[in-house]
Amino acid sequence: MKLAVFLLLSMMLTGISVSSYADNFGPLSHCYKPTKPLWMATTYYKERYNSDVVEYQRCMKKFILAQEAAVNVHTQAAQKALETWNEFAQKK
Repeated sequence: MKLAVFLLLSMMLTGISVSSYADNFGPLSHCYKPTKPLWMATTYYKERYNSDVVEYQRCMKKFILAQEAAVNVHTQAAQKALETWNEFAQKK
């Protein structure tokens, strides 16, 4: 117990925080962002842009759903860890 308190205090005093171990780079969507065609573009390019916009929206929605699923997994893991700690602390 004293060792844990000593380590915690030494980390705080040296400026090392737990957040420094966090991932600094978040996930990126690898969705192709379409570029709007020029005003004088042919009908083909305008239709192609519209289909690219639909595909971009589909890709972004898929990415968002995947990130929300990851959030749920991490939230459940954190809650389970908290429950485990609380059970341990009560038996102590």
